[in-house]
Amino acid sequence: LPTSPFRFGRMEKRQSRIKKNWTLGKFERSVSVSESYLFTSGSQINEKQGSPQIQIKPTRLQSDSHHRNNEWANHTELQDVDVVEVAVETAISTAKDNDYLKGFINKVFNLSYEESVSIWRKVQKKITEPDVRLSCTVVGAEVSAQKGADKKNWYCSVGILHTQHLKNPLVQKKNLSDWKKEGLISEVFTTSQQPDCRWDESLEISISKPADEYLVIEVWNQEKPNGEDPTGSKGSKKKQKESSYLGRMFYCLKPVSSDAVTKTLDLFSHSVKHKRGNIDLLLSIKGTDAEKGSLLGRLKEHRALVTKIVVHESKEDARRRGVEDNLPPWDGQMDPAAESLIKFHAQFRSLSDFHQTAVRFSVLFSYHKANTLQLSVLSSIVDSISKLPIDPNRSDSAERTLLLQLFNELQEFLTLILNVLNNHLVNFDIKSSSSVENLKEHLLLVKKLYSMEEFVNTLPSHLNSIAGVVESTIQNSVVGWYSMYSTSLSVVASNDLDENSEETLAALSGISKHVLNECRVIKDSVANIFMTLFNVDYTVNFFLALDSRFEQIGRIVKGLAATRTSNEEHLISTTYQLYVTFQELQELSRVAEKRFFGDQQLSLIHVWFKSYVVKWIDLAAMKCKKGITEAIKNDKQTMAVTEDVGYSSSLVDTMTLFHNMVVFWKNLKWPDPEEAYSCSSALTISITDAALHYVVEVYKKADQCFSTDGKFIATVQLCTILNNMQTIRDKLSPPELLSDEIGDTKPVGIIDELGLQEFFDWLEQEKGIGLKLKEFMNRTMQNTADDIDHKMHVVTRQLGQQFVPAIRKYMGDILQTCGGAPSEENLQPLELYLNDNLQVLSANILYRTFKLVLKGIWVATIGILSELGTTYLKRPSCWQGYRQTVFYLKEYFAAGGDGLVEADLETMEFKAFLSEVDLRSQSTNGLTLKCCSNLTAQQKLAMDAPTNQQQLGELSATIGYLEPSSFIEVKVLAAKDVWVERCERLCFKPYVELQLLPAVLFEDDPKQLQRTSIHKQQTHDPQFGETFQILAHSSLMQIEGTILTLVLYDYDVFGKDNFIGLCVVSCKSIPQFKDASELQKSPMKLNLPLFHIKNSNVLQELVTRHQRSDEIASQLYTTLIKKFKANLS
Repeated sequence: LPTSPFRFGRMEKRQSRIKKNWTLGKFERSVSVSESYLFTSGSQINEKQGSPQIQIKPTRLQSDSHHRNNEWANHTELQDVDVVEVAVETAISTAKDNDYLKGFINKVFNLSYEESVSIWRKVQKKITEPDVRLSCTVVGAEVSAQKGADKKNWYCSVGILHTQHLKNPLVQKKNLSDWKKEGLISEVFTTSQQPDCRWDESLEISISKPADEYLVIEVWNQEKPNGEDPTGSKGSKKKQKESSYLGRMFYCLKPVSSDAVTKTLDLFSHSVKHKRGNIDLLLSIKGTDAEKGSLLGRLKEHRALVTKIVVHESKEDARRRGVEDNLPPWDGQMDPAAESLIKFHAQFRSLSDFHQTAVRFSVLFSYHKANTLQLSVLSSIVDSISKLPIDPNRSDSAERTLLLQLFNELQEFLTLILNVLNNHLVNFDIKSSSSVENLKEHLLLVKKLYSMEEFVNTLPSHLNSIAGVVESTIQNSVVGWYSMYSTSLSVVASNDLDENSEETLAALSGISKHVLNECRVIKDSVANIFMTLFNVDYTVNFFLALDSRFEQIGRIVKGLAATRTSNEEHLISTTYQLYVTFQELQELSRVAEKRFFGDQQLSLIHVWFKSYVVKWIDLAAMKCKKGITEAIKNDKQTMAVTEDVGYSSSLVDTMTLFHNMVVFWKNLKWPDPEEAYSCSSALTISITDAALHYVVEVYKKADQCFSTDGKFIATVQLCTILNNMQTIRDKLSPPELLSDEIGDTKPVGIIDELGLQEFFDWLEQEKGIGLKLKEFMNRTMQNTADDIDHKMHVVTRQLGQQFVPAIRKYMGDILQTCGGAPSEENLQPLELYLNDNLQVLSANILYRTFKLVLKGIWVATIGILSELGTTYLKRPSCWQGYRQTVFYLKEYFAAGGDGLVEADLETMEFKAFLSEVDLRSQSTNGLTLKCCSNLTAQQKLAMDAPTNQQQLGELSATIGYLEPSSFIEVKVLAAKDVWVERCERLCFKPYVELQLLPAVLFEDDPKQLQRTSIHKQQTHDPQFGETFQILAHSSLMQIEGTILTLVLYDYDVFGKDNFIGLCVVSCKSIPQFKDASELQKSPMKLNLPLFHIKNSNVLQELVTRHQRSDEIASQLYTTLIKKFKANLS
């Protein structure tokens, strides 16, 4: 069925308009009192006030037992409805399996075989031969100007056409008279002739099934005298061929009901291409079935059927249980056939989901008031109603009446539930889970009812707010709670004890704990339900009732502060426990709305206990120090705290004491930030002093765990000492997580556990000293942590050095036996020794500390390997095998990801040693090429340096390689900005020396070393202009590391020529030419800054090999290194 495109309350304007107009009073005035209720089972409307006045005595929604009374069904308006015929007609018209429903209908109505046959035949005949008539009033028509300008004798021909004939060609081409001849219609009716197309004539036409039939009307003009009808219908005297046809219309009778409806329909030509005008009709259907077709009749039928089925099914339920009295509430379960019959009838009578649900709720609620239903039955129907779109602005009067009755019955139902809730809360059993669930079930139903905004808008003012209704219900039941707690608190008032005695304090502690326990139960069971469902705080009235008693307790506590007793420590401890209890009560009361909390006595508890705070902190610090001293004294065997590592009993005791201090501070929750910070500072300093004291005492035991015979064996005792120190250190100042600890939880330090950040923020905002105090506190903690770190590093360094003698002995034996490439079998003794100790450490030490120890051992191992390699390995081949040994040990310390990470393994010591191994494992040829490559790199650095830093001068030349002759042609042009001290004394005589390196590769050239003539003119910019050709095979030109050097010297007549600087050109960068002319035209121009050779590991290694009589190294030494040795930078 079509539904309204808008839902009630979706738009603010629409909502305000509906709230203004849609009230029970105005709604009632638009509906007559006689039809304001479809059924008499609901509450009657009070005509004076215009809204239903519901008076219900307090009762329970679900009684334990009852006697089912079905007299309620006798008061319903069923006398106009033959229910059995309704059921049978539904079964015949909708069900495919009539036998399935036939047996159920006979059972419900207790029909004999003969009665059943008679009723089914009667209904079948009624269906096949219905008495239905169409009332059609032809009001008038409007014709187009060109068709009716000069016509005066207008009349209409009327007929009924079945749907099956619509596609017949005659229907489109011929008129009604032709249809009648062919048998397409049974009869044609004609109106009188009128000159102005206004007839106002009524016709009654018999029809069978309106849904399958069409009304057809043709408009004609008779040009002959009145009485001569060209259609040949009833009353025509003579058929006249000359006539004027205007047009006709078709209208399906399916939507026509017993209520008269005015229709204006268009008239078209035969081809339906041209509109010829329109005609006005008044249509309605008469007959018994038509009257039942109205919404009012259909709803009465449906209610009668549902009522009859409910009566039958409730009786069947009682029969199945075997008793009639003391029955539990009916669960509303019905036979599947019953549900099918109800569903089929709703479909048969075109009832919407809203119609069905409203009728079912009305019937079952009427049943519930006479008997008792389970709450879930009505709750499920209410849930269905809340999900349906409800439009209060319904145009149909029966729709509005049904909605009005539904809202009044829902209001009656709501009042019943609220009465039950009130009685339930007064006698509520806070320890019964079933009582809690029952309460929650009732409250959920209230919430469902208030979720229907349309319904809420019709409620009287005292019920239109769900929060107000629920709060009112709670306030009506708060008297019971008040009585219970006031009785407990009266113990203090009737007490004859001196208010300033420890006995009074103990009595107050017991009472406060009792109140707290009761409040916790209420908070966990009742308050959460009300807060979750309605945002209503149940605890507000609870604390208001106790407020006067709290005032009396405050006076007693203040008086006890001046009391002096023999057991001062016991008095301080007891007052602290009392303070903690009231702190929790205060937190519970803060859950209540703030407007109730501001002036309560519980907000003043810090005033009651202010004089006790200093005593509490002093007592806590004293107990902590005493406990740590006792823990160190009784420190015995190792005890497992986690699954992996162990700690001594003293650490467990110390951490427990620290935790107790933190708990003490958190429970204090002192509201004055300035006072709280000074107290927390004293508390924190006490903890740091105790922590450092503990570490110093533990550190003294570490020396007893180290070996003095040169072979160290790790022990669990040493691991425990390291664990104790690391844990205390992390508690004071938590370290950042390691790279392989990402994802783990960062340790929480003392400052974080104490929650001092809020005090720092307040002090910074109010006093401007928060950041300084925070820095001071962190520095104090960090200084203590640094002291502990220092002691731990001393222990871990000692631990790493304990491995050195054994590693040196194992590796020395291995290298003496097998040289630089020991196999895994040769390394097995060393590996076994490391395994025995590292397994003990890894299994019994904290991960972070184990990483420090392992890294120390690795660094010590690298130092030993470097030392032994220099001692035992002389040849590069030995160093190549030694490199494999180094990486084998690296993988061992990595332990497949369980040991050191790459960043820890790639230490500076390791990188330096690996560079040493790489150098010593290379061939001399490779080293010479690498040395030359280094010179090329130094030349590039000199070129990239700023001009003001190029202090030696610059050399310019042109160069190219002539490919056919395999010659490098170099033209040395000049030097620029050359400065030497001799030049100032007019003794500067420069020349340039050219040579290809490494010389061992260019031995074929007899002129491998060439030089320019000596320039004798005194100047900083000598000009040479000399060309040289140097033989070099093309294959050598492409080798990485082959270079051409241009060295500038100062000629000395009496001694060795002075080196000024050199330039380097990579052979690979020299352009190649195929003929000399091209080379002459475009050689590569060079402007190279002079530089001095920098010392490097490569040069040092080549010198070492020269000293060992390596020929290739000696040759490079002679040609390069020896010349510039004095000038190495």
